Amino acid sequence: MSKLIVKIDLDLSDLIPGFMARKHQDVEAIRTAAGNAEYVTLSNLGHKIKGEGGSYGLDGISAIGEELETAAQKQDAGACRDLADRLAQYLNDVEIVFE
Repeated sequence: MSKLIVKIDLDLSDLIPGFMARKHQDVEAIRTAAGNAEYVTLSNLGHKIKGEGGSYGLDGISAIGEELETAAQKQDAGACRDLADRLAQYLNDVEIVFE
């Protein structure tokens, strides 16, 4: 798959590496919580991810967070696991260009 190019303000360049590392940690947290049917944790993670993505200009992350929050509220562990995989794929596919 080709890279997904996302243009982000140069002023955020110092913050993005840490943010992306935390999103990779979130993938593992989602997988663990889904495996343990921890729906409140999953909903909270989804809500946090939804808000953070847009703050950094990464709307794809926000969309996944919103879906995760909804899936957690429906107590759909399978959908939560699928969204963890989608977030991991997004993180692998995105290429950030600062401007």
